[in-house]
Amino acid sequence: GLKETDVVLDISLKVAELLRSKGVKVVLTRTTDIDLDLPPRVQLANSIGADVFVSIHANAARGKKSDVNGIETFYYTGYRGMQLSTYIQNELLRVSSKLTDRGVRRAGFYVIRRTSMPAALVEAGFVTGDLDSEMLSIEDHRSRIAIAIADGILIYLQGSI
Repeated sequence: GLKETDVVLDISLKVAELLRSKGVKVVLTRTTDIDLDLPPRVQLANSIGADVFVSIHANAARGKKSDVNGIETFYYTGYRGMQLSTYIQNELLRVSSKLTDRGVRRAGFYVIRRTSMPAALVEAGFVTGDLDSEMLSIEDHRSRIAIAIADGILIYLQGSI
């Protein structure tokens, strides 16, 4: 019953607000529940010369396997992308002991492969998972996820200045 669009935009807007409150210039690829293709997202990030690119998602298991739960953060290549992803993943694990750690992994997703800056793709849980879907439906949990993502980004930015 829970859909990715029900949680991801909420988390993303919260992350942006938190980062802005710390003086970070944030550009979102979308601020409303619209469908935006992948190439324009990458083109925007590359054209403004962003320092980092973070794509926030909620996962779904094929066949709607309700026993599959967990958070994971992906990077495409390079130490800086791995470092950004690791900081975010560590902060996500810090905010909730109920989250299953699926790790930081390398992947070739379009948005992290085609951006010219360090990039991370965050899967904040499985909307098809029994535990994750219950947690993701709670506003307080989504706020903790947003805080963790923002903190991970801030830790990365502080180290790269």
